[in-house]
Amino acid sequence: MTQAALIRSIDALLPQTQCGKCGHPGCKPYAEGIAQGEPINKCPPGGTATILALADLLKVPPLPLDAPNGPVPPQIAFIREAECIGCTKCIQACPVDAIVGAAKQMHTVITDECTGCELCVVPCPVDCIDILPLAEPAAGAQRQRADQFRERFEFRNARLAREETRRQAEREARVARIAQAGQTAAAPQDAVQAAIERVKAQKAAAPSLSDQQKRLKIEAAMAQVALKKAEAQLEVYGTSDLQTQVAELRLANDKAQAALKAALEAPAPQVDETALKQAKIAAAMSRAQLSKAEKAFGEAPTDAQLAQLAELRAAEEQAQQRLEALQGSPLAPVASDGQARLKQAKIALASRRAELKGAEARGAIDAELVALRRALADAEVALHAAEDASGKQPPDLQRIDKRPVDPAMRALKTELAYAQAELSKLERQADNDPAALAKARERLAKAERALAEHP
Repeated sequence: MTQAALIRSIDALLPQTQCGKCGHPGCKPYAEGIAQGEPINKCPPGGTATILALADLLKVPPLPLDAPNGPVPPQIAFIREAECIGCTKCIQACPVDAIVGAAKQMHTVITDECTGCELCVVPCPVDCIDILPLAEPAAGAQRQRADQFRERFEFRNARLAREETRRQAEREARVARIAQAGQTAAAPQDAVQAAIERVKAQKAAAPSLSDQQKRLKIEAAMAQVALKKAEAQLEVYGTSDLQTQVAELRLANDKAQAALKAALEAPAPQVDETALKQAKIAAAMSRAQLSKAEKAFGEAPTDAQLAQLAELRAAEEQAQQRLEALQGSPLAPVASDGQARLKQAKIALASRRAELKGAEARGAIDAELVALRRALADAEVALHAAEDASGKQPPDLQRIDKRPVDPAMRALKTELAYAQAELSKLERQADNDPAALAKARERLAKAERALAEHP
């Protein structure tokens, strides 16, 4: 048997998923490697059946599958179309052109053409592609379409080669036309090049803003817009509340403009662009891993999964801290104790919500749910207090038609919510205690009176 015939025979036994899990860019390159002496046990989609068939063809002893994750069963890709953003990255990655769609339009998978190679999953920036296992008879039908997958793979490669040849010919034709134009086109070309150089020089001369300076510039613009809007309302209505609000916004605007001016006049910090880029990538990857794990574990993760989520959150926080450290500068504000408490309060609130959600999903007893709901309410109160103490951003910069929230009013509303929740729970119980009901109603009435009497 000639070498070419041997390669064709080996290729005919491979599943033609074109997944690359064997270390080659396709099934035929792996067949060529086997013909040259590579091991026959590196195809996870083929599994034991393919190893035995190859061993029988080549008259060699069969080997156990060499794959860290074991064999890959028949499967297909499925795009959650409502979440697809139309980036076309999965279309470019598909080795058999089994995904259709257009830029900024929904994509979908042609089920009968999908090999289940999983190559479309990694490039997806929004993680909207699932790999679904196939059951019989669909699994057997996919195995029978190996020749069809091979033809589509070869057709795609031929198409890409033709397109690259065409683009290369067009580039060469443009170069030839420019060369033939000679001196006639030299002057306009020189003018265009001179304009490009001027733009480059202007960009190089203009100082690039740091992340801190960009943030201050945005805050200054927001403060100015809020002030102008409040001043326009003051001219129409002229109330004392609006006068106070305009004064506060004018003070906030002056502070924002002064901070921006100081940031622009200060010397720009030296930043390691390579390290900063790597830190941004690491932070984005850690966030994606955490989000993917939270989605995979669902609403009621096990203890082992909770431990894994804690490790991923710690890694995400560490990556974010490193990114913030690289982005920092002498102008960067140092986090105050109030801001640190605000961050801790937000983390605690998110943790309490997750615990309550998990307990409700697994059907926890009422006593546990009551304790978790009270812990959640306490976390909300702590967050409100931390927001009041941090002074991170004046509420008037967010919505000029709102006065700053009164902490006492917020505490009274929280107590009212507690009382309503307690009474509602007691009324839903079949064997409720009349004394407890009376006490809960008294607490609710007291909370309502206190809120109504608050100025």
